[in-house]
Amino acid sequence: MPSRVLLLTPARRFISNRYGVGFQIPLGLVLIGGPLVDAGHTVRLIDNDLHGWNPKRLIAEIRNFAPDCIMMGHTGSTAAHHTCLNTARFLREAFPNIPIAYGGVYPSYAWEHTLNECPAIDIIVRGEAEQTAIDLVEAWEKRTPLTEIPGIAYRENGMPTASTHRPPIADLDAYRPGWELVEWEEYELFGFGRSAGMQFSRGCPLTCTYCGQWMFWKKWRHRSPENFVEQLRILAHDYGVKIVWMADENFGADRDVTIDVLNRLIEANLGLSLNINMTAADVARDADIMHLYKAAGVDYVVMGIESLENPVITSIRKNNPFDISKRAVQALRENSILALTNIIYGLEDESLGTIWTKFRKGLELDSDVFNACYLTPHFWTAAGRGTKPQDVIQLNQERWTYRNQVIEVPKLSPLVLFIGVKLTEFLFHMRPKALMRLITTRDARLRKLLRQSMLTGAGVLFTEITEFFFKTNFAPTGSWEHLPGSKAETHPKPLVLTEQATTVRG
Repeated sequence: MPSRVLLLTPARRFISNRYGVGFQIPLGLVLIGGPLVDAGHTVRLIDNDLHGWNPKRLIAEIRNFAPDCIMMGHTGSTAAHHTCLNTARFLREAFPNIPIAYGGVYPSYAWEHTLNECPAIDIIVRGEAEQTAIDLVEAWEKRTPLTEIPGIAYRENGMPTASTHRPPIADLDAYRPGWELVEWEEYELFGFGRSAGMQFSRGCPLTCTYCGQWMFWKKWRHRSPENFVEQLRILAHDYGVKIVWMADENFGADRDVTIDVLNRLIEANLGLSLNINMTAADVARDADIMHLYKAAGVDYVVMGIESLENPVITSIRKNNPFDISKRAVQALRENSILALTNIIYGLEDESLGTIWTKFRKGLELDSDVFNACYLTPHFWTAAGRGTKPQDVIQLNQERWTYRNQVIEVPKLSPLVLFIGVKLTEFLFHMRPKALMRLITTRDARLRKLLRQSMLTGAGVLFTEITEFFFKTNFAPTGSWEHLPGSKAETHPKPLVLTEQATTVRG
């Protein structure tokens, strides 16, 4: 008998969404929704991150739908974790007999901790969820043992228990996105009109020390080029989408496959503006075919440069020494494609000298957008395992957004580091060369992207400054014995959920 399945994104409402790029479709739940619909179930998607409904309103909406089960997840994963738990708690009070499942990167790794922390959650979905969601709903319908479902965690005799791992999906084409579940009129990006997310590939061939995505997806895989282009055609023609952001960790990992995709997109002539993630090494590798990227609709490339110092790049297992990164930015500029570069603070022993060096070499790199991030010690990554928990000074995981300092910097107070980082971003984007490009860039679409990125960045910068001085607290070093979610912290202290009462600012 078909079930009524509710897919829910809790209302975390990050600064970047509220004051920057706007809210974007919850792609992970959309990718689950299509297979559930095709399996015969009635599915409703509620993106409460978009709506921001209070618990009373959300409960009323859910009660009106009358689901048989609730599946919850958030793209913000770690930073949204406690919002997800709090949502599960008030949903359990309102719907005591409806099973609640929770998935995502953080709960996949911290399943034992999560089940101990939140009795309201019945099931943790570990890893890819398309087939797992179908199997789980069927098991709930037929009341079959959960032990038969790979890729989940649950309680057995009151204790957290994990089933066997589910192998990575071999045929991604077999699971279509549930585009019909999306409230399309609510999603826009960069002033281009209706926006959507899409995923061509999963995983990354690299094994960067600070990143857990390559571990989560297991190995790099992709949809067939035919299927991928067909999904983009559906978005453009059936739903009026104008701009698509790609959720791939590494879109261009395979040059031959990428060329096939680009040529098909050029032939399809969908009129879409595409925003993709690539390594600088792959962009530099493809400098000779970057015109194909532009002709296919690629207007915006995000590159995880991470550091501008070659020894640091080697130590974190990246493949883009500084000269390669410069070549990548130049290749994008020559083809009128916007280059956003992520730089991580905390990969080295930060000081006023390293801040100045990042600014100076950032000017030499000359990307269009300089996105400053902070090292965040997820316990399942090599960087997390190498972090002393005692050095964590941001105890509120809702601040673990990569845009907030989490780990102590011995040579700089949080205030001085914050001022240095924000001043770097501000001066970089206000440099005369950057301001002139807002006017003189000939490509109209790129010129619009540059201006919208500047406005977006200004809104986020102002809000982050306000948040830092009025809403952010730091705890003394030594406040934590274990990183949150790790097996060593099966029974977390109360301070995991809230900021310390005794804190130091700046």
